[in-house]
Amino acid sequence: MRTIDETDLRILRAMQTDGNLTVTEIAERVGISQSPCSRRIASLQADGIIKGKRTILDPRKMGFHSVIIVRIKLTGHHADMLDQFKAAVRDIPEIQVALLVLGEFDFYLRIIVEDIDHYQRLMQGKLVALPGVREMQSSVILEIIKDSSALPL
Repeated sequence: MRTIDETDLRILRAMQTDGNLTVTEIAERVGISQSPCSRRIASLQADGIIKGKRTILDPRKMGFHSVIIVRIKLTGHHADMLDQFKAAVRDIPEIQVALLVLGEFDFYLRIIVEDIDHYQRLMQGKLVALPGVREMQSSVILEIIKDSSALPL
Protein backbone atom coordinates (compact mmCIF):
# COMPACT_ATOMS: atom_id res chain seq x y z
CA MET A 1 0.00 0.00 0.00
CA ARG A 2 1.17 3.47 -0.85
CA THR A 3 2.39 5.79 1.92
CA ILE A 4 0.54 9.11 1.98
CA ASP A 5 2.90 11.95 2.83
CA GLU A 6 2.07 15.50 3.92
CA THR A 7 2.17 16.81 0.34
CA ASP A 8 -0.36 14.17 -0.73
CA LEU A 9 -2.56 15.16 2.23
CA ARG A 10 -2.42 18.84 1.23
CA ILE A 11 -3.41 17.89 -2.34
CA LEU A 12 -6.29 15.74 -1.09
CA ARG A 13 -7.50 18.45 1.28
CA ALA A 14 -7.52 20.99 -1.54
CA MET A 15 -9.37 18.63 -3.87
CA GLN A 16 -11.97 17.76 -1.21
CA THR A 17 -12.57 21.43 -0.49
CA ASP A 18 -13.17 22.39 -4.11
CA GLY A 19 -13.51 19.79 -6.84
CA ASN A 20 -13.37 22.49 -9.51
CA LEU A 21 -9.75 23.45 -8.84
CA THR A 22 -7.36 23.04 -11.74
CA VAL A 23 -4.05 21.24 -11.25
CA THR A 24 -2.36 24.65 -11.38
CA GLU A 25 -4.59 25.98 -8.59
CA ILE A 26 -4.05 22.85 -6.48
CA ALA A 27 -0.28 23.13 -6.99
CA GLU A 28 -0.36 26.78 -5.89
CA ARG A 29 -2.35 25.95 -2.74
CA VAL A 30 -0.06 23.04 -1.91
CA GLY A 31 3.16 24.92 -2.65
CA ILE A 32 4.59 22.70 -5.37
CA SER A 33 4.93 23.11 -9.12
CA GLN A 34 2.30 21.91 -11.56
CA SER A 35 4.15 18.88 -13.01
CA PRO A 36 4.83 17.07 -9.72
CA CYS A 37 1.32 17.95 -8.56
CA SER A 38 -0.15 16.42 -11.70
CA ARG A 39 1.98 13.27 -11.26
CA ARG A 40 0.92 12.92 -7.64
CA ILE A 41 -2.77 13.31 -8.53
CA ALA A 42 -2.40 10.70 -11.28
CA SER A 43 -0.68 8.35 -8.82
CA LEU A 44 -3.39 8.90 -6.18
CA GLN A 45 -6.00 8.08 -8.84
CA ALA A 46 -4.11 4.99 -10.05
CA ASP A 47 -3.81 3.73 -6.47
CA GLY A 48 -7.55 4.14 -5.97
CA ILE A 49 -7.18 6.76 -3.24
CA ILE A 50 -9.00 9.29 -5.41
CA LYS A 51 -12.06 7.36 -6.54
CA GLY A 52 -13.49 9.95 -8.91
CA LYS A 53 -15.15 13.33 -9.10
CA ARG A 54 -18.83 14.22 -8.90
CA THR A 55 -21.02 17.18 -9.54
CA ILE A 56 -23.24 17.91 -6.54
CA LEU A 57 -26.68 19.18 -7.47
CA ASP A 58 -28.91 21.29 -5.23
CA PRO A 59 -31.79 18.89 -4.46
CA ARG A 60 -34.34 21.65 -3.83
CA LYS A 61 -33.59 23.38 -7.11
CA MET A 62 -34.06 20.03 -8.82
CA GLY A 63 -37.47 19.52 -7.17
CA PHE A 64 -36.48 17.18 -4.32
CA HIS A 65 -37.73 18.74 -1.09
CA SER A 66 -37.89 15.82 1.34
CA VAL A 67 -35.26 13.53 2.82
CA ILE A 68 -36.42 10.45 4.69
CA ILE A 69 -34.45 8.07 6.90
CA VAL A 70 -35.88 4.57 6.76
CA ARG A 71 -34.90 1.87 9.26
CA ILE A 72 -35.53 -1.70 8.12
CA LYS A 73 -35.57 -5.04 9.93
CA LEU A 74 -35.36 -8.16 7.84
CA THR A 75 -37.11 -11.45 8.52
CA GLY A 76 -33.76 -13.24 8.55
CA HIS A 77 -30.06 -12.80 7.95
CA HIS A 78 -29.01 -15.56 5.60
CA ALA A 79 -26.69 -14.60 2.77
CA ASP A 80 -29.23 -15.06 -0.04
CA MET A 81 -31.75 -12.73 1.61
CA LEU A 82 -29.13 -10.08 2.30
CA ASP A 83 -27.86 -10.27 -1.27
CA GLN A 84 -31.39 -10.00 -2.70
CA PHE A 85 -32.19 -7.04 -0.46
CA LYS A 86 -28.94 -5.24 -1.37
CA ALA A 87 -29.49 -5.80 -5.09
CA ALA A 88 -33.07 -4.51 -4.91
CA VAL A 89 -31.99 -1.40 -2.96
CA ARG A 90 -29.33 -0.58 -5.56
CA ASP A 91 -32.05 -0.45 -8.23
CA ILE A 92 -34.12 2.27 -6.51
CA PRO A 93 -32.75 5.68 -7.56
CA GLU A 94 -34.38 7.59 -4.69
CA ILE A 95 -32.23 5.66 -2.21
CA GLN A 96 -29.07 7.72 -1.89
CA VAL A 97 -27.39 5.79 0.92
CA ALA A 98 -27.97 2.25 2.18
CA LEU A 99 -26.16 1.12 5.31
CA LEU A 100 -26.03 -2.37 6.81
CA VAL A 101 -25.86 -1.79 10.57
CA LEU A 102 -25.65 -3.62 13.87
CA GLY A 103 -28.37 -2.94 16.38
CA GLU A 104 -32.13 -2.99 16.53
CA PHE A 105 -32.50 -2.55 12.76
CA ASP A 106 -30.58 -4.17 9.92
CA PHE A 107 -30.46 -1.33 7.38
CA TYR A 108 -30.70 2.43 7.36
CA LEU A 109 -31.66 4.08 4.09
CA ARG A 110 -31.43 7.75 3.20
CA ILE A 111 -34.07 8.50 0.61
CA ILE A 112 -34.66 11.70 -1.32
CA VAL A 113 -38.08 12.47 -2.78
CA GLU A 114 -39.98 15.38 -4.25
CA ASP A 115 -42.49 15.44 -1.40
CA ILE A 116 -44.36 13.20 1.05
CA ASP A 117 -46.75 12.01 -1.67
CA HIS A 118 -43.73 10.83 -3.69
CA TYR A 119 -42.46 9.00 -0.59
CA GLN A 120 -45.84 7.36 0.00
CA ARG A 121 -45.89 6.05 -3.59
CA LEU A 122 -42.30 4.82 -3.25
CA MET A 123 -43.01 3.15 0.08
CA GLN A 124 -46.18 1.43 -1.09
CA GLY A 125 -44.85 0.51 -4.52
CA LYS A 126 -41.26 -0.51 -3.82
CA LEU A 127 -40.02 -0.34 -0.24
CA VAL A 128 -42.56 -2.68 1.36
CA ALA A 129 -41.91 -5.13 -1.50
CA LEU A 130 -38.16 -5.29 -0.85
CA PRO A 131 -37.05 -8.89 -0.20
CA GLY A 132 -37.27 -9.97 3.44
CA VAL A 133 -38.68 -6.77 4.96
CA ARG A 134 -40.29 -7.51 8.32
CA GLU A 135 -40.50 -4.00 9.79
CA MET A 136 -39.95 -0.49 8.52
CA GLN A 137 -39.82 2.85 10.34
CA SER A 138 -39.51 6.22 8.64
CA SER A 139 -38.36 9.62 9.88
CA VAL A 140 -38.74 12.81 7.88
CA ILE A 141 -35.66 15.03 8.05
CA LEU A 142 -36.63 18.60 8.96
CA GLU A 143 -33.20 20.16 8.42
CA ILE A 144 -29.81 18.86 7.30
CA ILE A 145 -27.26 20.44 9.62
CA LYS A 146 -24.19 18.86 8.03
CA ASP A 147 -23.85 16.73 4.91
CA SER A 148 -20.29 15.94 3.94
CA SER A 149 -18.38 13.09 2.38
CA ALA A 150 -15.02 14.76 3.05
CA LEU A 151 -12.57 12.78 5.16
CA PRO A 152 -11.07 14.54 8.20
CA LEU A 153 -7.55 14.79 6.82
